[in-house]
Amino acid sequence: MTAYLIGIAFMLLTACLHHALLVLATSSVPDRLRSSKALPITVFGLLALIHLIEILAGGGVYLALHRTLYPEAFGGGFSGTWNDYVYFSGMNFTTLGQTGMKVTGPLRIVAMMQALAGFMVLTWSASYLYGACRQQFVGEYEQSREG
Repeated sequence: MTAYLIGIAFMLLTACLHHALLVLATSSVPDRLRSSKALPITVFGLLALIHLIEILAGGGVYLALHRTLYPEAFGGGFSGTWNDYVYFSGMNFTTLGQTGMKVTGPLRIVAMMQALAGFMVLTWSASYLYGACRQQFVGEYEQSREG
């Protein structure tokens, strides 16, 4: 039951972090860039940075869980380095899941819930990027019809 609660908390915190970082990223885009052809690439870059932060945060969660509640959870190709935690987090976040690391016990539930949260925020980001691209392309289309 604890893993389910941790997993749900992980999902909710991922959503809150994603929302906060999207708000921050949106407010940090200068006005001159909002009507620039570079807007979609800028948004793409910001989203990539946001996802990297979320993956790193997930690595921190796995490190903490492994060292406290689930010390026997990892095996296989896992050596216990920071890179292992980040890699595991990234593979779950992107829903790829194949890491070469063996995960046992309740931590599998937490990993599954991170994969669900990752899928949801990646979809959220894709919609956000689509909106930025649409804004840019609709603006260009309207300008071409007026000109």
